[in-house]
Amino acid sequence: MEVKGKKKSISSVFFRYACFYTAGVLLLIFLQFMIWFILDVAGEVLPANHMEAWLNGAAQEIETAPEITESMLPEGCSYGVYEREGNWLYGTFPSEEIEQAWEKYKSNSIYARGRSYYRFFVRDSGEVCIVKYEIATRFRNEFLNHILPSPEVLMICSFIVLFLIHTVLMSRHFGKYMRSRLAVLSEVMAKIRNQDLEFEEEHSQLREVDEVLNSLNQMKEALKASLYRQWNLEKSREEQIAALAHDIKTPLTVIRGNAELMAEGELREEERGYNQDILKSVLMIEEYLVILNEILAEEAQEKKSEVQNQKISSAALSELFIEQGRLLTSARQYPMIISAQALHGEIRCSVSQLLRAFHNILSNAMDYSPPEGEIEVSLEMKTQAKGEYLAITVVDAGQGFTAQDLKHATEQFYQGDVSRSSKNHYGIGLHTAEKFVRGQGGYLEIENAENRGAKVSIFIRIIDF
Repeated sequence: MEVKGKKKSISSVFFRYACFYTAGVLLLIFLQFMIWFILDVAGEVLPANHMEAWLNGAAQEIETAPEITESMLPEGCSYGVYEREGNWLYGTFPSEEIEQAWEKYKSNSIYARGRSYYRFFVRDSGEVCIVKYEIATRFRNEFLNHILPSPEVLMICSFIVLFLIHTVLMSRHFGKYMRSRLAVLSEVMAKIRNQDLEFEEEHSQLREVDEVLNSLNQMKEALKASLYRQWNLEKSREEQIAALAHDIKTPLTVIRGNAELMAEGELREEERGYNQDILKSVLMIEEYLVILNEILAEEAQEKKSEVQNQKISSAALSELFIEQGRLLTSARQYPMIISAQALHGEIRCSVSQLLRAFHNILSNAMDYSPPEGEIEVSLEMKTQAKGEYLAITVVDAGQGFTAQDLKHATEQFYQGDVSRSSKNHYGIGLHTAEKFVRGQGGYLEIENAENRGAKVSIFIRIIDF
């Protein structure tokens, strides 16, 4: 992802957003002031001294009127009329305030609670009228005064709400901008982590990010060169080992041929023993070469970037296992007993790798079974915690696993004790099988069968059932 445009520093980007943020706050303040000014000019908001000015203008009427009515007073006021001696006559004061207001009059104190004050009028009739009013802004519409807080409180609350909204929007916008500029870093690091090194040099609009990208690109080139060098060295090593293994076969063939010719002649007893040792050693070297070729083939399989998986039904895969088992056991003259339950579902896997894993397990079972020992193979569906699996189980007729075998049987080159290693095994069969099965999302389970020999099970995950 290449971002075109003039490069900026993170500090300049932050300063720009700080300016926008400050300008937005100032605009909110200006809008609040303009709204207040318009409402004030239109008379929709009454000034704080509105009640006091009203009472000043109505003072003469209050003092001379035969009776005080609420129409003489501004909205929001309460009042009380007393005799000269302090006896209550009439008014709108609540009962708990009647005595309190008269005490304020006697002490000539105009202060009530909060922003409320008392105004005292001595009427021509000798009565005393006490009016309670507030020094506070009010809406002209009395309905608004009942459902809304005072205008100044409303303006402050609305400013706080708008300020918070402005802050959230600016923060999100700034975060989105930075994420879009930093996303290229995540993409490059993900490609390097996955060893996908064939990508063009990336750029961002931020100078500091480009500096990091430049370092990552240098690291990518160095890593690519190192991987290519390592790959070439390993490839050369494998080719040399494979060529050497092939070349060894020629002198081995000559040695075997000469030793077999010598065996056909007349040899002394001691010479015949030496000749047999030569033939056995040749056989061991040939087996070592087979193992070496298997290890090279396993490494080559691991180096493939992707295993070509295919979707196959569990029933069809089981048929392949049964056919391979029949061919292997008949070739070595071992009877195979097959039990298969009803199978369902589909599997996504590398069939060749699973067949090779089954081949290794079955070969081990025959190697550790007595001649013509029965090999049991069962295929069934099993439900585990992580889902449903196709289970292929092979049970041999041998002595079974020892406690040490159960811990280390799948380790490469583990050969176990003498009783289970007497047939020239080199500890790669179960290791290879376990690796192939795990590569298909399954797992291997080894144990001893009841009243039988070793029991090895392949569990393959069902993806659709």
